[in-house]
Amino acid sequence: MGRKLAQAHANMGKILFRTAIRLTLAGVIVFAGIRGNPPGKPVSILAVLLATLIALIALAWVFFPLVHCGDQLAFYETGIVIGKRPWPLNQLGKISFMDVKNNYSLFGQTYMCTEIRRFNVTYIKDAKKNFNRAYFNEI
Repeated sequence: MGRKLAQAHANMGKILFRTAIRLTLAGVIVFAGIRGNPPGKPVSILAVLLATLIALIALAWVFFPLVHCGDQLAFYETGIVIGKRPWPLNQLGKISFMDVKNNYSLFGQTYMCTEIRRFNVTYIKDAKKNFNRAYFNEI
């Protein structure tokens, strides 16, 4: 891959902030649910299983950003290493960055778009800045 030109690591501040926002939102919903309907004797085993399933899905949603703690991006003279997989520049083709804001989300996402795949670089700190610094000597 040649000489390493730049490297970008996971943005721990963004990951922890988004996890905290999700945890706060889930806590408010759970607190409101308990206040509105105090816990008592379960109606049926099916109700307990459904409540448990909903709680597990909510926990997965709350802590999902923590999956990105190990994300990294390294720019080399002839390629890019995303995570642990190397991608040659000639295979990736033209590279651009796209910010996407969804109507159903509080936060946007950032993608590194290539001719073969869109890479989610939302949780990587300064991915576009390091890309420009590595290949265009710009900030």
